[in-house]
Amino acid sequence: MGVIFFHKIFMLSNINPNNSFKMKRYFYVILLFFSYTYVGAQEINDTCRLRPLSSINLSILGDASLISLSYERIYSIKPNLHLSAKLGVGYNEEFNICIYSPCPEPHKYTTIPHHVTCNIGFSKHFFEVGLGGTVIIGKTTQPYILYPILGYRFQSLNKKLSFRVFVEYPFSGAETDDILFVPVGISIGSVF
Repeated sequence: MGVIFFHKIFMLSNINPNNSFKMKRYFYVILLFFSYTYVGAQEINDTCRLRPLSSINLSILGDASLISLSYERIYSIKPNLHLSAKLGVGYNEEFNICIYSPCPEPHKYTTIPHHVTCNIGFSKHFFEVGLGGTVIIGKTTQPYILYPILGYRFQSLNKKLSFRVFVEYPFSGAETDDILFVPVGISIGSVF
């Protein structure tokens, strides 16, 4: 089938298929072109595969949690562009300010933070922008908080360390009814 295809191409371009020297030369040029295209595409994929794609993170503050543990997966699009998806579980408690009397026991909440972000950068340093949310389980008047995310991400290529500093501000406003929402967070993790 391939021979017939090349024979028709050579007939359309006025090349005599019986002249084996010219035909071999054109065949090698076409073969070289396709192999270069294949090798070039393979280099990009291999570069993306060098980066570890999964991590377990411990976050302090941020994500509507005082502390949280999460799993994050990175999807490499290009060597300098990645998408990140995270799902975790955390802890928060009711925010009370008591001046004249002792504070009652604060309500405790389980949080489920999650996000999808786009990471743009080079080598180990990335700018992060995305959208996140947190499900709050417990007696609360605001069971879900949605927020944009801006941050800096350091992710090593040697499969050991991940570090994030991020800023979030809820779309519903900074005054949450029950919990303490800290707009700045730090995340440290192990990548694999």
